[in-house]
Amino acid sequence: MKDLKQKLLDVGFDLISEQGFAGLGLMKIINSAEATKGSFYHHFKSKEDFGSVLLTNYFEDHLETLDSFLMNTSLSYPDRVEAYFDYWCSEKLTSDFQIKCLVVKLSGEVSGTSNQMQQVLNEGAEKIIARMGHFFNEGVENGSFHMVDGYNTARTLYGLWLGSTLLAAMQKERSLLDNAMKETLKLTH
Repeated sequence: MKDLKQKLLDVGFDLISEQGFAGLGLMKIINSAEATKGSFYHHFKSKEDFGSVLLTNYFEDHLETLDSFLMNTSLSYPDRVEAYFDYWCSEKLTSDFQIKCLVVKLSGEVSGTSNQMQQVLNEGAEKIIARMGHFFNEGVENGSFHMVDGYNTARTLYGLWLGSTLLAAMQKERSLLDNAMKETLKLTH
């Protein structure tokens, strides 16, 4: 059986994916995880602390996933990028347009604030961009990519995919992700 902290995080992820963070009551998370208020506060200082831990874990998992694609030596450098964003298309937005990317889901709610969650979002996004940027620069060095600056390309692509995922969910239009892929391929192939 999962430990209670992980169960709270798993339930919280599902609920936040459906309802967002700000409007989600703490008791909804607690009750859905079959926990108590005391047990919640045993693991988390506050709802914001809970959100920060959830985001930190999400970024750690996402970085592992990104690495699994970027380190796949059975594919060319450009094909690794394409495979990663193919994964994004299938995993970050459900067939009924529910956002499963916590960064996309929470960015609008917490960006522009000076809270702990904003800091975790910023640091996590920067880690992803830096990891991709390093990969792109490595690919430039070995002749796989022909771009001027791997870091700025990574930042552009990450922003493109976050925005395209949000817009695709809002407009219920999957072709927006197809367009993001076309732009990605222009930059990386």
